Amino acid sequence: MSNERLQTGKDGYIRIVVGQSSYKDDKRYDQEDYLFTRPAFIVSNQAATNNKKLKTLIRVLGMILGKDQVKKYINYYNSTTDGARKIVDDLTSKGIYLANIKDDKEEIISYIEKITKEEGQNTKIKLLLLGSKAIDALNKYSENKNIEVYTYLHPSPIITDLAFKEFVPDKIFDYKFREYSTPKEIKKNFTIKEQNVEPSVPYTENNTQTDIES
Repeated sequence: MSNERLQTGKDGYIRIVVGQSSYKDDKRYDQEDYLFTRPAFIVSNQAATNNKKLKTLIRVLGMILGKDQVKKYINYYNSTTDGARKIVDDLTSKGIYLANIKDDKEEIISYIEKITKEEGQNTKIKLLLLGSKAIDALNKYSENKNIEVYTYLHPSPIITDLAFKEFVPDKIFDYKFREYSTPKEIKKNFTIKEQNVEPSVPYTENNTQTDIES
């Protein structure tokens, strides 16, 4: 992490989105002057060839900015010479930072401790922890009154689209989201309801009496 002070958004909060680990190979985007090891979730310019390869990033942007803003940010890859940096710079100007628990755990904890011990009530943080590793490492800070902690599934492409439907613009991918019945629908209409009746007696060779014979 750089020595530069983190910026706050217009609402007075610093937002830190924490994932699990970096992309591999050419998909990973490195930025030497970034406050954490690298901006997590951001796809390198050379790997951003279609929206399918940006699936994780699209999901994260939707959670941060709302689905209506996603296409604007994704279009930076086509409309500027360095779309990845443009996305990062815009997010940073809004007080939004992207980190991975594998690379940045100690730095995140150090910064949180600094805020809570040295800066008192003036600075507040919202953490969005994505995936079990980030949640297990940082969820304890939900008890701090200066920190709001939100948790969710990791936005990996292997996770069903349905879990991120509220954050992803319609028709941004070249396929339709698969629709499922809701848990409420299944529970209401399919699940057997418990009834206060005596269970029927199963037939056996030793259980052949009729009501008349008994």
